[in-house]
Formats: sequence, C-alpha cells, structure tokens
Amino acid sequence: MAVGNDIIYGDERPNILRLDEKEARRNSKADFTYMASVWIPDADEEALRVVVDWLHWVFYFDDQFDEGHLQENPEAAKVECEATLATMDDGHPTISVEEDPLRHIFQYTWYCFKKRTSTSLQERYKESMKGYCDALLSQVNVRSDATIPDVEEYMDFRRRSIAVYPSQELVEYAHGIELPRYVFEDKAMIELREISSDITLLQNDMLSYRKDLAQGVEHNIIHVYRKKGLSEQQAVDAVGSMFSNLYKRWYLTLSDMPAWGEEVDREVLKYICGCRDLAIGNIHWSFMTGRYLGKEGETVRKTRIMALP
Repeated sequence: MAVGNDIIYGDERPNILRLDEKEARRNSKADFTYMASVWIPDADEEALRVVVDWLHWVFYFDDQFDEGHLQENPEAAKVECEATLATMDDGHPTISVEEDPLRHIFQYTWYCFKKRTSTSLQERYKESMKGYCDALLSQVNVRSDATIPDVEEYMDFRRRSIAVYPSQELVEYAHGIELPRYVFEDKAMIELREISSDITLLQNDMLSYRKDLAQGVEHNIIHVYRKKGLSEQQAVDAVGSMFSNLYKRWYLTLSDMPAWGEEVDREVLKYICGCRDLAIGNIHWSFMTGRYLGKEGETVRKTRIMALP
C-alpha cells in the first residue's frame, strides 16, 4: 500500500491536502490504494498512482457537498464546480498547490489522463465529470430547499453524484482500453454503465448509513425510504430487493450486448469486466476501510448485521 500512501501523504512528499495528524491517519485507514488496485488490477504503476490521486481528490471534493461547507450553499457549490471543471480547458493556467490543493490534484490527474488517452475518451470523461458536478449541485439544491425526493428522483441524481461514470473512464485509461464512441451509444452499454453505478451507490448508502446518522446527513437511500414511512429494517429490505433486481438486470443486459467484430468485442469485454470490478471492488473496499464501519467491517460482512445508534 506504500505507493498510494506516499502520493498524498508521505515522508518524501509535501502534505498536498494539508491534513493534520488526525485527518492523515483517517486518510491512511481509508486505503484508496486498495480500492484502485481492485478496480484496475492490470494497470501499470503510473496509472495506479494517477487513479489513487484521483480517489483522494474525489473523496475530499465530494465531502464538501455531503457534509461540508457547500452542502446547503448552492451559489458557492456552483462556483466550486465551475472552477474545477475549468481546469480541464485548453490553455487554463496550471493550479499550484498553494493556490488550491484540491484543484491542483484534479488538474494533475487530468494532465496525466490526457497524455495517454484519445480525444474521444477525453471528451467522454469531461462529459461524465460535468454530469457528476451537475448532480452534486442538484443534491445541494434539494437540501437547501428542504425538499424530499422520491426514490426515482433520488436514484437519478445519485447515480451521477456517486462519481462512477468518470471512474469508468479512468478504468479505460488505466487499462488502455480503446473503444469507438458508437459503442457507448448502444442501449445495452448505457444500461451496464448505469447498473454498475447503481450497485455502487446502493452499497455505499447502505454501509455509510451509520456514519450518516452520526453526522446528521440525510443524503441516503435509506433516509428516502424512511421518509416514505418505512422502518429502518423495511428500508434496508427494500434496498436489498433493489440489489437483487440489479444483479438480474446485469446478466439480462449482457445477453443483449451486440457484436461489433472481433477487435471491438475484445475491448468491450475488457470494459465490461472493468465496470464489474469497479462495482464489486467498491463493495469489498467499503467493508475493509475504516471510513464507514471502523473495525467492524469484517464482522458486518460475515453476519450481515450492522448495529445502529
């Protein structure tokens, strides 16, 4: 795990994120290197480092909207998103660590991504990042307006705000997958990408629920079901049913995947495996990281019982 830990917080590098000792220990326990290694098992060291850097960026960036100073401030949230996305524009000045640590990390990962990817993949990554930021702003607006989304509305912006779509492009980058754009316009491919995102968001909401309760965060599918009058156990059971349906949809969608020819199909298979590894990898990581369940992750995984306050 030394590769990833040294990128953001290590003896040999400046503390780019300016973490205090307590936060640095918390960050180390999160073990984003493990997550990246499961996502991209065949990546080279450079790609692994870039994805680990990006994971550090996205979790700290996202926390600003989930539980930080931007969670109920739509105007400031919009400014932050626009400034971050702008760092990918051609000719944008290089952001220094002193100017803005988070934007510096994001822009650095973009430079590395751009160096090894096609124009088509770069465009899709930008689109996914725009969708991610738009979803974060929708999330902030819902909170500031004190509105309660229904399940369908929540899933619509949450599957974009969980940042799985740009993560899928990072898997392409790290594994050197080259696919024409028309593949991603196919109905089955769109469905597979969505299923990968939905599996990730549901397991994240489920396993982070206790943490969200402690912090007063209601941006969680279980809270959405609770607002509909369900008990906590009924809400968890409803999410379990959603999981079962997603697994069925995954295999049904695979059977609908068209054939594009041997060369393209070989790359499509790599991509599908990447989407699968991303979703399943997030599940494994969520149990082992100390971010959500502390030292109880393995016990919760084995017993399927999570004690709530």
